[in-house]
Amino acid sequence: MLSRPSKQLEGSAPLWGPGFDQHILGFAVSSLAHALNAFGNLNSAILFAATARACGPFDQTPGCKRPVSINALAASIGRPFETTRRHATALIEEGLIDRSPSGLSVTVEAIVEPRIAQFTDSCHDLLVQLVEDLTRSGFALPAPGGDITYDPRSGIGVALDLLLAAVESHGKREENFTRLALLLAIEWAHGRLADSRPDGASDPVIRTSTAARLLGLPYATTSRNIDALVDRGLLLRSGAGLRAAGAPLASAGRATFADRARQLIGRLAQCGFPMDHPGTAYIRGRMPPSDLG
Repeated sequence: MLSRPSKQLEGSAPLWGPGFDQHILGFAVSSLAHALNAFGNLNSAILFAATARACGPFDQTPGCKRPVSINALAASIGRPFETTRRHATALIEEGLIDRSPSGLSVTVEAIVEPRIAQFTDSCHDLLVQLVEDLTRSGFALPAPGGDITYDPRSGIGVALDLLLAAVESHGKREENFTRLALLLAIEWAHGRLADSRPDGASDPVIRTSTAARLLGLPYATTSRNIDALVDRGLLLRSGAGLRAAGAPLASAGRATFADRARQLIGRLAQCGFPMDHPGTAYIRGRMPPSDLG
């Protein structure tokens, strides 16, 4: 069951309900696609994001940039220590994170590397797009935080937190990040098509090729991981396509993600984000719509 929004975010159209869930799920799917494009695998991408949020240059809070241990990172992203250590070593060798006796950190030099800058800027602009779409859909958003000048680095930090929240909230359903991304993509696409279908139309199904295209994955990789999700009962085959199974864990994950998203949108407002004119905050511009075929 979905939890109610906090009082400060209530209004004529509060940040709560299926419409809100669909918007934030769209952010998660698009962010995961950009993460895959930048890093090639989601283990490295999520580890980088978690390290950046723990001690990197996107946290504007004084005194919060201490290096983080591999143990702490493994616990925060729900990965085994050895898996985390292996991917951390690869990121260190690429020069994307730094290792010191105190732990791991993301340096300012790493985030200006073109591939990483493209990823973080894209996550930021997807967050801007989320706020813009919520406004257009009539949701009540918090007011900007006083006379604070908005720093996009703070917005990138919130965007990375929202990406991590999507993974953490749904991690009990599927521990493999690639399969989790596919599951979320299919759920989002199903909801998008269901909302647009004419009255009386049959329940939409999502093709494997659509899921592959949404995340930028090879078809063979997508098909193999979808087979595993079907075997686990997390996806159902229906004719020539797929649809998500409505398990209780799915509802629990959506509720947790929605709660965290409301908190993060509130934090974004406190950073001085222009809630009344979100389109002015883009770094690179609004993303093209996802192709559902």
